[in-house]
Amino acid sequence: MSPFVTGLASAGGASTSARAGTKARAAESIYAELKVRTLINGRGVATFYSSTLMPPEVHRAMERASEYFVEIVELQKAVGARLAGFAGTEAAMVCSGSAACIAQATAGCIAGTDPEKISRLPDTEGLKNEVILTHRSVWDRSIALAGAKLVVVNSLAELEAAMNPKTAMMEYEYGDTGPVKLEDAIAVCKRRGVPFMLDAAAMCPPFERLRFLANLGPDLFCVSGGKGLFGPQCSGLLFGRKHLIEAALRNGSPYEGSICRPMKVGKEEIVGVLAAVEWSSKRDYQADCRVWEARVQHIVKTVSAIPGVEAEMYYRKIGNEVPHAAVRWDEKALGLTRQEVVEALRRGEPQIEVVGGQSRELVSQNPAVAPPPLKDKPQPSEPVRLISIVSNTLKPGEEKIIAQRLKEILKPAADRVQSSSRRG
Repeated sequence: MSPFVTGLASAGGASTSARAGTKARAAESIYAELKVRTLINGRGVATFYSSTLMPPEVHRAMERASEYFVEIVELQKAVGARLAGFAGTEAAMVCSGSAACIAQATAGCIAGTDPEKISRLPDTEGLKNEVILTHRSVWDRSIALAGAKLVVVNSLAELEAAMNPKTAMMEYEYGDTGPVKLEDAIAVCKRRGVPFMLDAAAMCPPFERLRFLANLGPDLFCVSGGKGLFGPQCSGLLFGRKHLIEAALRNGSPYEGSICRPMKVGKEEIVGVLAAVEWSSKRDYQADCRVWEARVQHIVKTVSAIPGVEAEMYYRKIGNEVPHAAVRWDEKALGLTRQEVVEALRRGEPQIEVVGGQSRELVSQNPAVAPPPLKDKPQPSEPVRLISIVSNTLKPGEEKIIAQRLKEILKPAADRVQSSSRRG
């Protein structure tokens, strides 16, 4: 019997602590058996690196959900009603990720709940099929797949002019510093009767962001279930007006023939998201931040002691609002580039991932669509950095491993510079 099967079989009837230990050992053996490296995730809640780790409460809820059959639509509506209560919206549903939330919202705004229109997508000729954006991004593929025509506006005047009988929706990324302010865009859409969809995937924690987002007044908004809420990776939460949530649901799984049917979310993920939201609602964000800050400060203290290397702690202001460690050095002076450091961390044992360097996640490097190579491009008031380390995806003690590895990579280069300077 494989370690995977043995691990599951041995868990039955065990005490909570024993079962947790068995599951941890089983997880290690699962990846060893598959010859897949586990990694230290200083990159943060990124899908490419499996997002987050779920707390025991979520694991148990998903396990309980797996023990019975249910009708998925009934489950979605029951869970959606509870989720909506946390945000203060009319309704909510669980999708297979924030990108799926955007796709189902788009399909719902185009086709509504009309079976004939739903079955036609992505053929949208004769339907309301224009979706307004303030810029192109990698996420607009989720809009286009429903058959939407993308209309990019570069000013408030252009937004007003773009509104017409074929406008199905406006989509906006929270934190967008583009040509149209969020409050102005929402006001225009409300005045013109156009649904406004707000992408706020990474806006939790803190948990209170759910009500904050709802109070901004969007008709729909989404957050990731598998990022700062610590839920299943394959989950996203779509909040909004009841008729729009109903339309989004009808345009996806479990309805066969719908354009978003492939974006299936199972009973385990639906229940797991609810458990994650309930768990997150009870967390003390400030207390969590103090724990995360201690991890960051260890990295900062160790790395700052290296001549020619600077490090400091900072918080992101929009999205992933947790402590980060910023690390920078003069690449030319040390003869060591950001990418070389990133690759050295990646090749080591264990593999370590941080923010910075060339993105491995992008399908296209087209600058018109893709973000710049440094994925955490500094926001105003944030420090300049070559790499950064995110704290809330680190396990206890992993900050020491990261600090030591950075020291092993950066210090020899710094020592060579000092030695050369003395000889000169």
